[in-house]
Amino acid sequence: MGNIKLIAFDLDDTLFNRKKEITPATLEALNEAASKGFELIPATGRFWEAVPANVKSLKFIHYAITINGAEIFDVRENKSLAKFEIPVERAMTIAHVLDELPCIFDCVVDGFGWMKREHYEKRAEFSIGEWQMKALTDFRHPVDDIFETLREKNHGVQKIQPFFTDQTLRLKLLEVLPVVFPQNIFSSSVPNNIEINDIHANKGDALKFIAEHVKIPVSATMAFGDGLNDINMIKSAGIGVVMGNACEKLKAIADYVTADCDDDGIAEGIKKFCLS
Repeated sequence: MGNIKLIAFDLDDTLFNRKKEITPATLEALNEAASKGFELIPATGRFWEAVPANVKSLKFIHYAITINGAEIFDVRENKSLAKFEIPVERAMTIAHVLDELPCIFDCVVDGFGWMKREHYEKRAEFSIGEWQMKALTDFRHPVDDIFETLREKNHGVQKIQPFFTDQTLRLKLLEVLPVVFPQNIFSSSVPNNIEINDIHANKGDALKFIAEHVKIPVSATMAFGDGLNDINMIKSAGIGVVMGNACEKLKAIADYVTADCDDDGIAEGIKKFCLS
């Protein structure tokens, strides 16, 4: 466990505490790891444009896993290294199913979210906090016809993301949709959403891609996460570290359960496995 060279970390409720802040202790641990030559990789369900400034301003970040692995981004070169997208016809089929349900949804194409105007106008009803409302306002573009927009763009969709007020329906769909659409991955990062990606777009495969790109063995990687969209990354990493506030499904596969995101869980994990 002393050979770790690359550290990947989810953002919401992992790197960030519940106030969407990076605590001083966590930032100190990251800076110390960077100074010792560790490769530090944010791994998020967000597209890069929507990543908060307190992450974008971190000078040590070179690569980022975005949109759950649908895009692997070279931050310093401001370019995509790889994309794994849902074919447009399949994406439209999924969107038609969602359009019949009591939810709102967006489609991420070219690193930005597109949303039916009717849904965009209901975003306050489906938001669970000011931060989510801001993200839906600032990083989603309303269109009159989402299907026409997808036809006009006529290429892959990086993610489809529905939001729900009915938890029973959301949890049921997390069981049913993977059976109906087996070529996709269905996960969740917050309590009111489902995140739909192509089967090849996941944080675990993205972690392996970056490790190979920088010539670091996957066994020399460590990953931090808390949600269902982190499962593949936790399984793939040499050491999978799960936050104390994580879902039980993730804790069951962890190599180590660290402290809560409000109690500097990333700092604890980095100190234990990388800086001791």
